[in-house]
Amino acid sequence: MTTRRALLSAITGGGLLYPVIGLSKPQKLMTIVVPYPPGGPLDVSARILAEALKSKYGKTIVRNIPGAAGARGMLEVKNSKPDGKTLVMGAVATMAINPLTIENMPYCAEDFRAVILISDVPNVLVMSPETMKRLGIKTASDFLSYLKANPGKLNCASGGIGSIGHIANLILSKSGFKSEHVPYSGATMAQLSCLTGETDFLFDNYASAKPAIDDGRLIPLAVTTEQRYEAIKAPTMTDLRLPMNISTWFGLLAPKSTPKETCKALFKDIAEALEAPAVYERLLKVCSGVNILGPEPFDQFIKNEQAKYQKLFERIKENGL
Repeated sequence: MTTRRALLSAITGGGLLYPVIGLSKPQKLMTIVVPYPPGGPLDVSARILAEALKSKYGKTIVRNIPGAAGARGMLEVKNSKPDGKTLVMGAVATMAINPLTIENMPYCAEDFRAVILISDVPNVLVMSPETMKRLGIKTASDFLSYLKANPGKLNCASGGIGSIGHIANLILSKSGFKSEHVPYSGATMAQLSCLTGETDFLFDNYASAKPAIDDGRLIPLAVTTEQRYEAIKAPTMTDLRLPMNISTWFGLLAPKSTPKETCKALFKDIAEALEAPAVYERLLKVCSGVNILGPEPFDQFIKNEQAKYQKLFERIKENGL
């Protein structure tokens, strides 16, 4: 979790100091495209940023362009003018997973230039206390034992085909703990299905699940990263001998022809806007973890994620896992 002091250091030091050049201000409307429906951490984060950037770029709006597993919104920005005035909230699904798993995608990760990584937090395996009581489940070990003894009996919700929740459950099922996958049109609807008992469990983004965890409506059983997450009192799936290294991340991207100098200037302006205490605290509350990277480190981060999921899908295809 990035502290405000570390964020300031990222802006002014550590090789991430960028000159403010190449970005014309601010005659044209600044637009942040969100390739998902309204609601959820990614969308709310975009709105916090849009408000914070008004003083720098004039009126800044958020456009939700959902559909086709995020492809409609990504395509909109891919084809926009590369002037730094139209950005997209790219995420692990749209940048690292969907291009590998969905045929005939109208874009690829190389169609975009990285601007700033904003958040990177684990996913968490959650169930409602009512469902746990009904099934006699108290711990993650109980959960796995139930799945092993009752293959295909439980339903796992996710925010859609190719979502992180879907991938985590695919690994679970391929490891001999089979459940029925139930995709929804977004993480919000998936979580609601678990809360109401329509489905039995899901791997939810921690930022999305946190309010329901805090008030006891959802119980965290395990996290999907290799290392434990301090804020979540639960083991990792790796602790349970089911290795996973899956997190949910998102950040701003520009069309690939956008000049590097423009992206560097955008990063500096956005990072400085995030340093304002009121903005940082709001974003931290929404994301449950702020992790800032500039254009070049973020670009390498995306490449690493692509390579990781490429290997994962090859293992699933060739070896059943």
